[in-house]
Amino acid sequence: MPLQTQLSLSIELAKAFPLREAVNSAVEQLVNLVRALKKNGSDFLVEADLADIFGRGKIEPSLEKDFREVVKTGTFRPLYADSPIVLDAGPGATVRRAIRDSVYMSCVIQLSFLGWFHEETSLAETLVESMRTRFDLNVPGATADPEYEGILKTLHACSSQTSHYRWDDLVAFIETRFPHSATFFRLHRSPLRFLSSNLLLGAMDYLYLAQSLPEDRIIVMDNQMGLIPMVIWAHYILGLTVIIKSCPDGDVAFGDAGNPQVIIKWSSMLFPQGRLSNPQSNPFGPPPTIYLLDADMQVVLETKPNLTGRTRIDGQECHRLKGYGTTFLRRWLNRKFLIADDDPIYVETANFVVSFSITICKVMRRVPFSDHGSRIRKPENGVPTQCYLSTEQWRILNASEILLSGIKLDKGKISGFVDRLSGKVLEDMAVPTSVKAHLEKLILEKLNDQAPELMKSLFLQEMKQLASWILSFAQVINIESCVDLPLRIAPGWMFCTELMNWNGLDKIDIESDIWFNMIMKLMKKDTTGGNSIVESTGLFLTCHQGWSLFYGCVGDFDPGQINCELLSIERGVPTNTRTGERKYRIADAPSVDEDSKSPHLMDRETYVPRCATNVHKRVEHYSSRSDEFWLSIKFDIEEVGFQDRTAIQRNGLDHRYSLYASYAQFQEALWGVVKTLPCSHRNEDSGPLSLDLDTRTAAGLTWGNGDGDAGGNLAPRILICLVKGDARSRWLVVNNIMPNSDVGTLNRYILLRSANCCEDCAVKAAGRMKGNWLVVL
Repeated sequence: MPLQTQLSLSIELAKAFPLREAVNSAVEQLVNLVRALKKNGSDFLVEADLADIFGRGKIEPSLEKDFREVVKTGTFRPLYADSPIVLDAGPGATVRRAIRDSVYMSCVIQLSFLGWFHEETSLAETLVESMRTRFDLNVPGATADPEYEGILKTLHACSSQTSHYRWDDLVAFIETRFPHSATFFRLHRSPLRFLSSNLLLGAMDYLYLAQSLPEDRIIVMDNQMGLIPMVIWAHYILGLTVIIKSCPDGDVAFGDAGNPQVIIKWSSMLFPQGRLSNPQSNPFGPPPTIYLLDADMQVVLETKPNLTGRTRIDGQECHRLKGYGTTFLRRWLNRKFLIADDDPIYVETANFVVSFSITICKVMRRVPFSDHGSRIRKPENGVPTQCYLSTEQWRILNASEILLSGIKLDKGKISGFVDRLSGKVLEDMAVPTSVKAHLEKLILEKLNDQAPELMKSLFLQEMKQLASWILSFAQVINIESCVDLPLRIAPGWMFCTELMNWNGLDKIDIESDIWFNMIMKLMKKDTTGGNSIVESTGLFLTCHQGWSLFYGCVGDFDPGQINCELLSIERGVPTNTRTGERKYRIADAPSVDEDSKSPHLMDRETYVPRCATNVHKRVEHYSSRSDEFWLSIKFDIEEVGFQDRTAIQRNGLDHRYSLYASYAQFQEALWGVVKTLPCSHRNEDSGPLSLDLDTRTAAGLTWGNGDGDAGGNLAPRILICLVKGDARSRWLVVNNIMPNSDVGTLNRYILLRSANCCEDCAVKAAGRMKGNWLVVL
């Protein structure tokens, strides 16, 4: 709408509907707050209900001061140049209100803490269940009908705005207080790291009673499940004295040991002998009962494990990217017995896994061009060298140094391992000497009854998983800025079938979303139960705990400049600068029915490299849905490749028309494109170039519909798409190779000319390969 029209409309509306000056300013402020929280992704009433519970706690002053300092400021940056979407790493409406209101600050701090240790969907379910139980127990002020969706959104809002607070530093410090109990802390899904549902229910009231009546109320837990979060909640957040009694390290106190307000009894029943070695069953004992006692140690209240429907909340152990692989490696090697921190096995295994990553990278490849579904059609003359992973070795080393932080890598030994591993069948690969000795010790001491060959195979499978993480983060641009990215400590799961079944020799064909899905799975739990996360059709950005992951192709770039293997990870939540809305996903909008223009043949015998179909305008439109933004990019096209209007009409074309596109589809299409290799010629405007008999030029941007060929059955083997010099036209050609429908795909391989290759060499390169090709100038 033109500016003058907007002003006129404002004046007319003001005349017809004058502003109600009598509206109470407090009401107006309240309405504005409700709107801001909704745009923030939270809910006004839900936040009020949660503040009625968690806002009762008085936060320990030093922690509150540190928390405020961390969350009060932030940064924002455009998703890409001139984008209406920014990645906002600052406080949203939820935290801004908390900064002004101590009750809401208390609530936000405790929700941030709970969200760090527990998977958000199960935490939201358990909070709903606990709030309903409090209502059934006639707790004064309890909410009768807590809303699951609202609580989940509020948890998302809190975690996205506060995840940079270092809860993990407190975890690390607590663990140092239990050196003789380290094995129990390092267990996968250790019950010491998350609360059971009845613990959460009891703590939601008992902690505040103990804080308000320090001389008259004491909390007792009859086993140590939830030890770490309970120590943080009770001692570091609320300032209560906590003591863990009779653990392998003796009595461990946090605060004044002579006057404990929370007593956690260490019980051997939580870790039954003989069950810890069986990962297929629940190896742990039952959750504790939590008691509220009076000064005479008489039970006032108790919350037993069977009081709520859920047995426990799903734990979510988070670890920053820096040192993530080191923690995984140390835990895996220490599963059966503790190994000294200075043992050479850590360095040797780390060097091995980095070399393993480099070896695997050499056989991974993109295959042009992929049909719809999972079947991949390979070129008749094999996969061109350009389609093998182009991940530079320095990227792999950089990612390794961050993931394996704390272990000094030896580049010379890594290079030696690469030489020894390359071209070997997996079973013949030699493992490091220290690892071999470690596996032999396990068998000798009967800590593992598996055959040596099987144990070696299991070791290599674990190294494949660690190598897959290294390769995934090797694709991240500026990975050094992502060291604080929170990741889940992931269980053993299949990365991709081809990799996990790799025999050491075969090539590994990979899909366009392989790295994106891998990192997304580490960032957040897959609640679908599958091996890959499918959040939304056409997803190209996902945000969790305040960090956004998106494809490297996002932005207004020439496709020849884009490395489709790369990803970006930035701190911040996608926020629409025009509306102020925050969302945690961005996806391609559903395809628009458009009057697609079929490509048409142009020159024969000779041609002048040029652009016959120009994009003269590009506009992005973001629309909002309940959980995500949808993006549709409109391209206004003008046909300029004909000498007169008669030619345009003869070919059934309009002079101007529009096409729509977005980034997820473009990423998938670009993945199946072959780029030209560099040539030695200067890439300058030249005169007419000759065309072979099986080569023609063509105009058009939509190549993925119908039979996909200009000229139909009479089309030559090689077609040259005339889009030279127009980055957006080249972008559309690539994007439209694979439409958002099952109409069909282009029956040609795609050769995209890069800036370091001249037009003539690009066409000749296609001529030297078998099959039908479309050369994108």
